[in-house]
Amino acid sequence: MKMNDFLKQVASDIKIKDTNFTQDDFYYILKYVGVKKDSSLASDIKAFYEKFLDNLDNSLVRHIARKTKENENTTYYLGLYTEKRANFKEACKVYFPVKYEYMISALKTIFSYLIRNSIESVVKFHLKATNEGIVIRFYHESDVYPFIQYCNANFILDDLLEKPNPFIATIYGIGIAKDDNIVSTYNSTLSEILEKYFLYLKSHNALDKISDLHFLDFVMQREEKEPNEIKKFSIHAIVTNIKAILSHKNPLDEK
Repeated sequence: MKMNDFLKQVASDIKIKDTNFTQDDFYYILKYVGVKKDSSLASDIKAFYEKFLDNLDNSLVRHIARKTKENENTTYYLGLYTEKRANFKEACKVYFPVKYEYMISALKTIFSYLIRNSIESVVKFHLKATNEGIVIRFYHESDVYPFIQYCNANFILDDLLEKPNPFIATIYGIGIAKDDNIVSTYNSTLSEILEKYFLYLKSHNALDKISDLHFLDFVMQREEKEPNEIKKFSIHAIVTNIKAILSHKNPLDEK
């Protein structure tokens, strides 16, 4: 689904149902748009990860492991070669939206690549299907493009990947985004802005005038007015991503 189609679909739903979408609603929608709900591989993914950690404990790799929630809703985080939070101005988040049936294979390959190249990073993944797939926060943006080039050279990415949510710019289907990683994530900031955007349109009886360019203008105005420099950073990341999507340019070149 393209960004314009997403915006128009939400506008249509708001008019038909005469309702509003909250920030939490948008966060959920963005996470699952384009994918079927599936948790059938949750136990297999969990078993693979636990075995991987057992082996990792006996290696020289420094790592931090944690999880949130339980059962099929579990989200895992694994930090490699690091014992601290990334500097958000130097880091870059990569979305590898792997199809659910290939999750374990993709995790094996990504872990192997990061460990083999001693890359400071944090890997996040869910036990159930999402369009985020595997999310990797590279501590240094310079490590991102070599990883993408490696993936493009070794995989048929068109067959391996889902589409990420329509507000994430991609290179060869692999998503790129920045966020402050302190106040809010990329998608939580985006969800907050989407809530405000549609409330604004509805209050001005302007849902029929919606477009991706209008939304870009709205986000740019939000960035200009934002007093918090950290939050402003995350809003600017959304602006650069939307510009990259609309201009079909490399998101790593947008500043």
